[in-house]
Amino acid sequence: MRDAIIADLSTKVPTSLATELVETYEQLVAKHRGGDLEAALTKAGRFVEHTFRLIEHIRTGTAPAEIKQVGATIRAIENDTTLPDPLRILIPRAAYGMIYDLRSKRNAVHVKETDPTAIDVSLTVAAAGWITAELLRLYHKSDEKSVADAMLALTRGTIPMVESINGEVFVGRAVPAKFEMLLLLAHAKPKGMNRTALGNAAKCSQPSVSTALKALGSDRMVHLGADQAYYITSNGEQTLGQWLISGGR
Repeated sequence: MRDAIIADLSTKVPTSLATELVETYEQLVAKHRGGDLEAALTKAGRFVEHTFRLIEHIRTGTAPAEIKQVGATIRAIENDTTLPDPLRILIPRAAYGMIYDLRSKRNAVHVKETDPTAIDVSLTVAAAGWITAELLRLYHKSDEKSVADAMLALTRGTIPMVESINGEVFVGRAVPAKFEMLLLLAHAKPKGMNRTALGNAAKCSQPSVSTALKALGSDRMVHLGADQAYYITSNGEQTLGQWLISGGR
């Protein structure tokens, strides 16, 4: 999917710009999944800069090496009525409000000392996925079905701990087999995974995979479809969410 998104965006901007945007998005997601939240926020800032560089190339024919004044850049973009509204209004405001401006608004002292970084990063990841999907919707050459699937994948919530290297998806931290299955299935949603795929992706033993799936099925946390693929249920998502909130304990 990565190469297809870059190829689609490259129909409008240089491949180097498209690659920088997509790679920074991937790095942001990877930092979030790995739990490195401060690094994720740094990558989010870089993503915003690449977003505005890409828009500036579409607007002027030239991408600046860096965005020195974000506010001035946004005003120039919003005043350019030759741009489509998503590029002129929606994307810049999402990039600034939900990503770039988020950390500066956290400088005030809070009554409660609960660290908001985790929810901040979740918001930035979601916003970056939406921005990438919207750019893809505006500028693509692939067939509509492929673009729709890519947009759905980009706007789907990211699952912590799940990594992908050379197309191989796995859980990057040792966790109980039950939660390893739920993490993998949550990542695959809306698609499912058959027993072979789960066995290949899992780091736990094959007997542990079978035992976990049987228990999860009995508890209605996963559903075995007629296509012989396993799907996470709403009950499974709720259980996984509570486990993640507890810190994976």
